[in-house]
Amino acid sequence: MADSMDFNGAETQDAAFDLIPANTLVKVTLSIRPGGTGPEGWLSQSRTSSALYLNTEAVVLEGPHARRRIYTRIGFKGKSVNERGEDTYANRGRALIRGILESARGIKASDQSEVARTARMIRSLGDLNGLDFVAKVGVEKDRNNPDDAGRNVIKAAIGPEHAQYAAVMGAAPSAGKAVSAPPQTPPAQSTHQAPSAGGAPFWAR
Repeated sequence: MADSMDFNGAETQDAAFDLIPANTLVKVTLSIRPGGTGPEGWLSQSRTSSALYLNTEAVVLEGPHARRRIYTRIGFKGKSVNERGEDTYANRGRALIRGILESARGIKASDQSEVARTARMIRSLGDLNGLDFVAKVGVEKDRNNPDDAGRNVIKAAIGPEHAQYAAVMGAAPSAGKAVSAPPQTPPAQSTHQAPSAGGAPFWAR
């Protein structure tokens, strides 16, 4: 039929609702769902506190869980600090962002070379949009609901020092590959992702 819509390629409902097992490694592409907060609008504001976070969506690219979506809040500013003056919520978020950059750009956590240090830098939170990396999947449950089956989140980003990184990531990241353009336009326009004339992102020049 000329006007028919084909749903044969859609996931079955079982596949859509079953959790990806905890600690599974998958290759994902990341996008930020702008919340309209912060200098460029990338951050989201908690409804119950002063905490700020990145509202992210990661789509599994390959394997048996391909096309599955994983929603994770990456902490940027917590509602308070501990007795040592540390913002643990923000610190965990910064650690995850560092891991994402290392995974996406093929940098080992122990590498302190100038190239590696530059690879861990971004000009804007929007630079995280479109990055492909290896994620370790976790299962997060509502502690107040013993019957909660949980939901998948990104537990960690896996870098090239991990034995399975190359197999999951595939081709090694190229220094000549420009960071992908964001799939969404934040409330405030930014030109942070323009590549150099040679096509390489700023961190690989």
